[in-house]
Amino acid sequence: MDIVYQIQFLQGQFSRQENKVVKVILENPAFASIATLEQLASRAGVSTDTVAHFATSLGCQDINDFMTHMRAQKVTHITDTPVSKPVLGGTDIAFASAASIGKMPGVSQEILRRFAKSIGYEDIGDIIYQIRAQQNQLSQQESKVAQAILDDVAFASSATIEQLASQAGVSPATITRFAKSMGCDDIRDLRMKLAQASAVGSRYMAQQPEKSASKGSADWIGKIGEREHSVHQQLQQFDEQAFIRAASLISSAAKGVYIFSTESRCTLFASELQNSLLRAGYPAYAFNDPELMRISASGLTSQHAVLALSLSDENGLLPEIAEHALNCGAGVVAIALADSPLAAQATSLLSLQTGQTHTFSSQGMLLAIDLLLAQL
Repeated sequence: MDIVYQIQFLQGQFSRQENKVVKVILENPAFASIATLEQLASRAGVSTDTVAHFATSLGCQDINDFMTHMRAQKVTHITDTPVSKPVLGGTDIAFASAASIGKMPGVSQEILRRFAKSIGYEDIGDIIYQIRAQQNQLSQQESKVAQAILDDVAFASSATIEQLASQAGVSPATITRFAKSMGCDDIRDLRMKLAQASAVGSRYMAQQPEKSASKGSADWIGKIGEREHSVHQQLQQFDEQAFIRAASLISSAAKGVYIFSTESRCTLFASELQNSLLRAGYPAYAFNDPELMRISASGLTSQHAVLALSLSDENGLLPEIAEHALNCGAGVVAIALADSPLAAQATSLLSLQTGQTHTFSSQGMLLAIDLLLAQL
């Protein structure tokens, strides 16, 4: 909502006292955008109640809503050039909501879906899209949260409520209110939606480098597009509750987390996961030798957790160890294909897509590890 544009458009419909406020804003928008309620009333020569009434006459919810819009206003030189009536949705997609677009004649859900994809979103309900669309309608504190998220979506998708509050310069309670304003159940729901949207949404918000017209560049771009699509599909398949359970199992493993993998492709994943857990303060031990795995598994207790990694349908020793761990009372987190023998033994399964190439399955493994560490 361009507040100065709105004032210009409605000029002549206000009372004599309210027109004094209009005059101050249009003559000095720079002052009006930073003035307090009392300063604006004093400059206009009216009461604060008059300014508050003017705000509601303008279509704002209350004076706080009005002041938020004024502070978000980009100050430009105001002329007396007549303006036409605003068009639904405006000229910036950031200010069009799914509800308002859906009310336009002839706009079906299928058109909305295709439109969303054409501007780089999975759907019109994409959380980043919604944040941009509602940013100028939020309270001043919630607007800070929105800006912090849009500035660094990747950080916001993995930050704790305290970290995000600190980044935005607001209280944790404001983060909770913001999440509910965006239609999320809580901060976890907000984080998951941001993670789902960040790969696509950040591409829309960021300026894209100029692409070469050569065949090689086209091939590279095609490969990137394919992999991005595969990762996004994998993200849609993940179950947030499974990650929450997995993080809980790892957090409660006082005597350590045993990371088991028998495939050479998973060795680097296991090593990286071990290093990340150690840096985060969790005792972690990685094994890929079958004999060492058997020996270490023999000492498992309810104070241990097992993290089993596999990209294959044939999991060999891993299902046996997972079953043994369960019998000993240890929790088993498996990052594996959904229809594999290992998946059937897992306490918490972070399910990888079946039917993918080795490269895409590896990307799914990396994504699962990143999200698990973020949850921790």
